[in-house]
Amino acid sequence: MPRGPRIDFPGAMHHVYARGIEKRSIFLSDADRILFLEKVGSNMGKWKMRCYAWALMPNHFHLLLCSDAGLLPSFMRCLLTGYSKYFNEKHNRVGHFFQNRYKSPIIGKPGYFREAVRYIHLNPLRSGIVRSIDELEDYLWTGHRRIVGSGFPEWQDTDLLREEFGDGVTKNGWLETYREFLCLASDSKVGGEVTQPAGQESLQDDRMDSRVSRERFSEIVSRISARRGVPMEEVLGGNRRYDAVDVRREILKTGKDSLGVSISQLASWLGMKENTASYLLKTEKRVPR
Repeated sequence: MPRGPRIDFPGAMHHVYARGIEKRSIFLSDADRILFLEKVGSNMGKWKMRCYAWALMPNHFHLLLCSDAGLLPSFMRCLLTGYSKYFNEKHNRVGHFFQNRYKSPIIGKPGYFREAVRYIHLNPLRSGIVRSIDELEDYLWTGHRRIVGSGFPEWQDTDLLREEFGDGVTKNGWLETYREFLCLASDSKVGGEVTQPAGQESLQDDRMDSRVSRERFSEIVSRISARRGVPMEEVLGGNRRYDAVDVRREILKTGKDSLGVSISQLASWLGMKENTASYLLKTEKRVPR
C-alpha cells in the first residue's frame, strides 16, 4: 500500500524519532553526536523549527519539535540525509542508514507535552546508560542537562517549558517543578509506594491521592511503552494496531493491580471508553496473523 502523506501544519508539535537500520548504532563517538546536534541546530532557522526536548541513544534519537511553518518534512530530509552522508563517509559504509521512515506523531492533547518531555529525557535512565537523576543532569546527550544547567546546545528552546512548569511569580521556580516532575517518575516503581515528604501528612486528601495516582499512572504508561517499543502517543492516541492495543491491555492490568483506582478512571486516563477497557482486561493478547 502507498504511504500516506505526513500530517504537518504551522504550529504542529511532533515527537520525532528514528532508529538505525537493523537496530545498528547510529553514533559511534562523541564527534558523531556533536555533528548530529550541529546539523539539528543549523537547519532550525532555515525551516523555522523549535526543539524543546531531545535525547541521543546508541541506535536511535528523539526530538520534540514545533513546526512553526509546517515544514517538518523538509527539515528532517536535510537532517537525515546530511547525517547519513557524513556517517557513511566517515565510517566507510554504504547503503541505507536509518530504518524505514522516521516517525513523527503529533502532540495534540493537553498534558501530552509534559509527558513527551519526561519520556524523552528519561530515556538514558530507563535504558541504564545513567543510574540516577543526578547522573542524568551531567549526561551530555539529552536536553535535560541544558534545562537544568544551561550551555550546549544553544538552539534548545526552554520558553514553553518555563510557561508549562512556572507559577507566573517566581523567576526560576519552574526548574524545581520540572525536576520534581521527572523525579516522581524515576523514583517511583510500578506497584510500589510513593513516599510523601515528612510533615505533609495533612495533605493526604482525595485531591492529593488523585494527583499521585495520576502521576504514577503516567509513569506506568511511560515504562511499559518504552519497554514494548510502542510510542506513548500511539498508546494514548487510540491507535488500533495490535501492539498498541496490547500495550493498553498491559497498562490497564498493571494500573488495576497497583493503583487501586476504578476501571472507569483508568479508561479516562487512557482516552478510551470504560466498556472497551473492561473488554481488554477480560481478553488475552491477540497474536497477529
